[in-house]
Amino acid sequence: MALGAALALLVVASPASAGNGGAAPTAAPGAGSGGAATTVATAAGNGGRSGGAPADRPAPSGGRASSRRTGGAAVGVAPRRAKPPRRAAPKRRAAARRPARKTPPRRVAAPSTPDPGTVAGRFPVVGSYTFGGEGSRFGAGRPGHVHQGQDVAAASGTPIVAPVDGTVTWKANQPKGAGIYIVVRGAADGRDYVFMHLKRGSVVVAPGQAVAAGDALAQVGSTGASSGPHLHFEIWVGGWQASGGAPIDPLPQLQRWAAGTA
Repeated sequence: MALGAALALLVVASPASAGNGGAAPTAAPGAGSGGAATTVATAAGNGGRSGGAPADRPAPSGGRASSRRTGGAAVGVAPRRAKPPRRAAPKRRAAARRPARKTPPRRVAAPSTPDPGTVAGRFPVVGSYTFGGEGSRFGAGRPGHVHQGQDVAAASGTPIVAPVDGTVTWKANQPKGAGIYIVVRGAADGRDYVFMHLKRGSVVVAPGQAVAAGDALAQVGSTGASSGPHLHFEIWVGGWQASGGAPIDPLPQLQRWAAGTA
């Protein structure tokens, strides 16, 4: 009892709580243990809080640090890899257009019309000339057709005359073929005489006009599909380009006119 009274007096007389506005210290008696263990908790210097954790305590161990303030990845978590941009699919090249196939001209077989013979007349080219080679002959091969006349090569501008009396029945221009051409129908034999590749501006006759042997018709030229100045000369039996009509080889007739034996 004397020891307990002494401790009570000590607590009452202690100046620890004076002037700090804090809680009074507490003493836990060690009754029955033969001694005392005094525990004093003070809030001096911390704003009057007691028994709490300090304001700047570290984050508890084992937790994750927040990434909101730093913008970085959370501790212990691997950052996500950014996905690579998708590559645009390569554009397919437009297939090259194949040129349209041109329909070849209908092949015309060499006619088998018998030669009716020769008639009197004169050679149609007035000046130097040549009959050329095999490619200039009647029946020679051509792309898509056969040659239906005889070529007479001569200088451009060489005069061309009517070989027989007759009437001009046709005058036209075929830029990709015969060029400028005329047709004369013989008065005596009814055959058609065709003159092709004439020089532009040289034709001096018109359809329906009557001509006599030796009358001027035009000049040698190279219009249409031509490799050089020449007269392409044809003779047709049964009408030029008419139903039932057909060309014949004109070379025998030309040779006799040239020789003056027709």
